[in-house]
Amino acid sequence: MKKNYFFIIVIMIIAILAIFYSAVKWAKISSNVKAFIHIESIAFQLEIENEKQKLLISNLEIKNNYDLIVSHTHELNKVADELISSIEDTKEPTLLQLLEELKLKRVVLEDIYKDIKTTNIQIKDSLQWLSNFYQQHLDQKNNPQLFSYIFHILDKSKENQISTIQPYNINSHDPSYDQLKKHLQTLYVASEKLILLKEKLQKNDISTDTGKLTHYLDSSLTEFRKEGMFIVSVLLLSVLFLIFFGMIVYIKEIRLTLSAASLKNELQRFVDALNQSAIVSKSDLEGNITYVNKKFCEISGYTQEELIGKNHNIIRHPDTPSEIFKELWDTIESKKTFKTTIKNLTKDGGYYYVDSVILPLLDLNNEIVEYLAVRYDVTELVKTRDAAILAEKAKGEFLSNMSHELRTPLNAINGFSTILQRELSDEKHLAYIKSILDSSDNLIGLIGDILDLSKLQSGKFVLDYHHFNIQKKMQQFIVRFDAQLKLLELNIVLNIDETTDVTVSGDWLRISQIITNLISNALKFTPMGGEIELRCHYEDGVLKIIVKDNGIGISSEVQSKIFQPFEQADTSTTRKYGGTGLGLSIVFNLVEQMDGEITLDSQEGKGSEFSVKIPLKEVKGSHNDLADDEQTDTREKLHGHLLIAEDNKTNQMLIGIIVEEFGLTYTMANDGVEAVDLFAKERFDLVLMDENMPNMNGTQAVKKIHDLYGTDVPIVALTANVMSGDKEKFLEAGMDAYVAKPIDEGELYKVLKSFLDTKA
Repeated sequence: MKKNYFFIIVIMIIAILAIFYSAVKWAKISSNVKAFIHIESIAFQLEIENEKQKLLISNLEIKNNYDLIVSHTHELNKVADELISSIEDTKEPTLLQLLEELKLKRVVLEDIYKDIKTTNIQIKDSLQWLSNFYQQHLDQKNNPQLFSYIFHILDKSKENQISTIQPYNINSHDPSYDQLKKHLQTLYVASEKLILLKEKLQKNDISTDTGKLTHYLDSSLTEFRKEGMFIVSVLLLSVLFLIFFGMIVYIKEIRLTLSAASLKNELQRFVDALNQSAIVSKSDLEGNITYVNKKFCEISGYTQEELIGKNHNIIRHPDTPSEIFKELWDTIESKKTFKTTIKNLTKDGGYYYVDSVILPLLDLNNEIVEYLAVRYDVTELVKTRDAAILAEKAKGEFLSNMSHELRTPLNAINGFSTILQRELSDEKHLAYIKSILDSSDNLIGLIGDILDLSKLQSGKFVLDYHHFNIQKKMQQFIVRFDAQLKLLELNIVLNIDETTDVTVSGDWLRISQIITNLISNALKFTPMGGEIELRCHYEDGVLKIIVKDNGIGISSEVQSKIFQPFEQADTSTTRKYGGTGLGLSIVFNLVEQMDGEITLDSQEGKGSEFSVKIPLKEVKGSHNDLADDEQTDTREKLHGHLLIAEDNKTNQMLIGIIVEEFGLTYTMANDGVEAVDLFAKERFDLVLMDENMPNMNGTQAVKKIHDLYGTDVPIVALTANVMSGDKEKFLEAGMDAYVAKPIDEGELYKVLKSFLDTKA
């Protein structure tokens, strides 16, 4: 049935298109016929006018009515202009081509007619002068032959036969005859010229062109009539088809009406079923409620009588943005289904959340008659989600505070230990200091791992892409493990092949973090005398890194969870080898962030092999970013006076020692308020600003300094706030640079040197 109906619709569409095409074609043919008939009538008129002109020219010897020829030329031109305009309006190629030939001859004829007019004027002027001369000298008998000649000319002119004038030579030197000679010569030349112009007129006769034009028009009109008859036939046939299949569609429409009524009953049954489990309502086109089910009343607190006839805004909660309702109406009025979660208002002022599906109900003409809303109570789900969001926020704040509070004392431990390491020479004391530094570094690494994992899991982790040479970076990087390998009496086999001698775009810091965690894992679980292998290969835009050891290995049941945070083989692993179980989880997440993949091949007691593939795009023709990150031991002394804002007394002492070693002087402020006051009293070359301080924090102090003094003195954030976005927040607040705690002396020196001069 559906196929037949589709076939009928297609036939009807074809018939309608045929009618439309026939109507358009008929209109075009009618327009062309009208235009061609009009052109043909003008062409016939032009041909008649041309024949008149030819008749005048053929009587030239008899009447010499040159003025009549010139006068008739205006009428001929008028008809010709009308013909040209009509043909150009049609833009019909063949007509335009025939018109071009006619226009060319017309240009020539216009020049000939102008010459006839000019010549005619000359003849009239000369005849008038000759007549006057004859009358004045009629009594003179000294040259009877000349006067006989003049009389002959004047006599012929009365018969309009000037073209028969013969030349006459006057043998007189009388000056009074000079003018006579001139006019006789003019008459002779003019008569000869008229003969030539007559020949030209006959040569450029447009009768041939008007004949071609009328012949083409006749044949075209014949074709138009034939085509018109065909179009009429198609039009009649299409109308008959349309009437026939229209009747079929009408009959089917009756059947569809009956079917629609049945479907409507089914829909009503469906709505009744919904009433048992969902919050259901209907509303009219203005949003006024026309139906609510029992569940709607239960959750809203209203009765049916209180809701029917009221606008749906009665349950609109003020917390819900108006944009949602605008989008709702735009969607359902365009006959689409709208879905969203909405906060609604109860009668007693409470609230509830519902997942809403609102759709228009259409009649047989596909017009909206009312709207149906089906909702499900999701209040508890939303509350659970909001609680999770608050928990995530609390977790972030906790991690931020924990990071700050741990890094602040670690800054002092690391800083003073580094200073003591430079001052002491006793091997035993140096060993103690080294143990302190190692423990401090492990603790900093643990804090970094926790923060990195938090950022990775929350989706706030951002990769920093730059250009670097893989081979050189790997060669510089692996040196940092020499001391550990020597201490643990382990051997490392390097296979960084030549394919890695390429410049790529990627985040080297995070790639090195991946390799560090994998090698640290191998170092931890490989017994003394064992071997670790590091292989690197680059091919087809992918860097492949393999870290293999012959350590204790990992059992198959543990391998499935080894990349989860805080997971190790068993609790004895933690007791024996240490660690938090975060390293491999961070590796897995970093590789995933880089669209890479990591695999593990391990057998218990036979070692492990981690294989990492990271896509890195090769950069052609780029300078390698090969700057050595290692700081130099020799630093130039800096010149300048600093304002240091730091509330922790231990850190005050440490920062003071470090900047003095750089050759700088300083004034110490205990909080933001003191820093603002001191800035007005002394001249400073740079400000080191802590963030977490009593009375006024660093960000507030920077704003106050800029507002009060409008200074361009550089301000550097020196803070333990290292969570994601902290650096950007400080720079946006007006600080010029950022150094994290614990302080890396090399990093601090590099930042200070970028703003301060060195001492001569």
